[in-house]
Amino acid sequence: MVVKQLFGQNLHTYRKLRKLSQEQLAEKLDISVKHLSTMETGKVFASAELIEKIAKELDISISALFYTDNEKTCDESDFSKIEFIIEEENLKAIMSMKERIREMKSIK
Repeated sequence: MVVKQLFGQNLHTYRKLRKLSQEQLAEKLDISVKHLSTMETGKVFASAELIEKIAKELDISISALFYTDNEKTCDESDFSKIEFIIEEENLKAIMSMKERIREMKSIK
């Protein structure tokens, strides 16, 4: 299973266990409902900071978002994959922000 999909399924499961709607959790996380929905479906991944906020709001450990019932533990390979995805997604976010700042400067 792809890490983004596993993360999304676990996010969905824990949100439901806490009896929160997507709207309620998105508001607590200060993100759009669409962003939360795309994370739950495994289409996008959360930044490290957002993962921390999610775990805090759902009152779970961060690692709970990355395992299945069949695999309760992660090995070094799993952690490396997770770190790679987080770094890749953070880099994309930084590049996007830089581009938006450049665009804002060019409008003035």
